[in-house]
Amino acid sequence: MTITAATVARPSQPKPRGADAWKPNLAGHDGPLYLAIADSLAAAVAGGILPPGTRLPTHRDLAIRLGVTIGTVTRAYAEAARRGLTDGTVGRGTFVRGPDVTKPGSGGLVGIDHDRPVGGMINLSVNRPAMGPQLEALQATLAHLAAQADLGPVMGYQFPAGAPAHRAAGAAWMRRSGVETTPDRVVVTAGCQNAQTVALMTVARPGDVLLTEALAYPGLTSLARRLGLVLEPVALDAEGMRPDALEAACRGGGRRFVYLTPSIQNPTTAVMGEERRRQIAEVAMRHDALMVEDDVHGFLAPGHTPLAMLAPEHTIFVTSVSKALMPGLRVGYMALPKRLVDPATETMRATTLMAPPLMAEIVARWIGDGTAERLTRWQITEIAARNEIAERLLELPGPREGRIRSFHVWLKIENGRRADDVVEAARALGVHVAPAAAFQVGRAFPPEAIRISLSAAADHGELARGLSRLAEALRCCPDEPALI
Repeated sequence: MTITAATVARPSQPKPRGADAWKPNLAGHDGPLYLAIADSLAAAVAGGILPPGTRLPTHRDLAIRLGVTIGTVTRAYAEAARRGLTDGTVGRGTFVRGPDVTKPGSGGLVGIDHDRPVGGMINLSVNRPAMGPQLEALQATLAHLAAQADLGPVMGYQFPAGAPAHRAAGAAWMRRSGVETTPDRVVVTAGCQNAQTVALMTVARPGDVLLTEALAYPGLTSLARRLGLVLEPVALDAEGMRPDALEAACRGGGRRFVYLTPSIQNPTTAVMGEERRRQIAEVAMRHDALMVEDDVHGFLAPGHTPLAMLAPEHTIFVTSVSKALMPGLRVGYMALPKRLVDPATETMRATTLMAPPLMAEIVARWIGDGTAERLTRWQITEIAARNEIAERLLELPGPREGRIRSFHVWLKIENGRRADDVVEAARALGVHVAPAAAFQVGRAFPPEAIRISLSAAADHGELARGLSRLAEALRCCPDEPALI
C-alpha cells in the first residue's frame, strides 16, 4: 500500500461538558480494567452524573488521569459504544448518547440500531450481515404463517432441545458446514452466543481452565469470566491456534476445555488447513480435552473438515444463522456427543427454557424450501463485493494472493505506528474501527493491528466513504499497513 506521510487535521476541541468532574471509580472491580472503566461509565450514565451530550475525556487524557495505557481506554470506550452508551461526532470526540428510538405512531419500529451511523460516524467495528432480500423473504413467510389456521405449535412451550422438525432443520443446516449428525444430537438455541453459554455451563465449572486463541471474540471472553472460568490464551499463527501451543497448555493438568474458531477466526480471519485441523484434534483427544468449535462464519470458507468430524466425542459444534441470514432470527444450533445431549438440554431448560419456536419455525421453513441457501449465496456475493471495495481503496491483496474474503479485514500496523493512534485518527475523521486490544486474551501486549468490519455499513456508498476516511487516517503511518 503506497501512502505518503501526512498529518490528519483535527478541528479545535470544545470544552468538555461535565467530563472534567468525572473519574471512573475502579475500586472493588475484579477482572480487566477496560471492563471496570466501561462499567463505571455505565453507572455514571444511569445515575445522571454523565447526562446525554456530555463529551468524555480523550483516550489520552483519561489514560493519564487513571494511570493506564491508551489501549485500555480505547478498549473501554469500544465496549461502551457496543453497549450503546456512547458515540462520536466527527472531529469532536466521544459523547454520551441520548435516547434514540423511533416513537410509536411514527410509522417505524420502536427500537435502537446501534450499528447505524450517528452524528456522521461510520461504524466499521461491528460484524453484522449485510441486509438485502432477507426482509422481503421474511415478510412473505410471516404472511404465510399468519394465514395458517393453527399457530399453536409455534406459539406454545416446546421441548428445551427444540421441536423434532427444528432439530432436523439444524442437522441439515450443519450438514452445509460438513457436520454429519442426527437430529437427536442437535439442540436448538437462541443464537450462537446462547449456544456458547449452554455448552460451557454444561461441561465446565467455576475455576476450570478455558483455553482459547490469544486474540478472541470479546463476547466469548466476557462470558467465560462471568462463568468463573480461568482464561488461558493459546498462541496463533496464520492458520489459527497452534497445535504445539495447545499441547503445551494441555500439559498443565486439570480439567481442560478449548474454545476455537477454525474457519475465519475472529478477528484474524485465519482458516485452518486440513493438516492443522487433524493436529489440533489429535492434541485434544490425547489430553481428553473437550473442544467447543465455533463455525458462525464458516459458510464463507466452505470445504474444510470440521473438528467435530475429526474428534466427534471431544467436540461441541456451535453455529447460528445470524451471519448468513439475519441477526434478528435468534436461532442457533449445537451438535453434541451423545453423552452430552441430555445435560445440555437440562442447561437449556434451566437458562433459556427453549429457543423461540416461531423463529425456529421460520428458519426451518427457509432451510427446507431453499430460501436459506438462496440468502446465504446472496450474502457471500455481497461480502465479496464489499471486499473488492476494500481491496481497491486500501490496496489490499485479493483472493488470488490467499486472502479470505470475510466480514472483516485484519490489518497489522507496522514500522513504528501504534494501532491506537490509527484508531484515534480514524475516529477524528468519523470512522470507528476496532483495535487488537479489544480482542486480547491475557496480559500480553496486543499486536499493533486493527479489525475493519466491511459488513456493518448500510450500503456500498457508506462503506466506500468510511474506507476512504480510514485510508486518510492510515496516511499518518510512516509506512504502509501490512495485511496479516
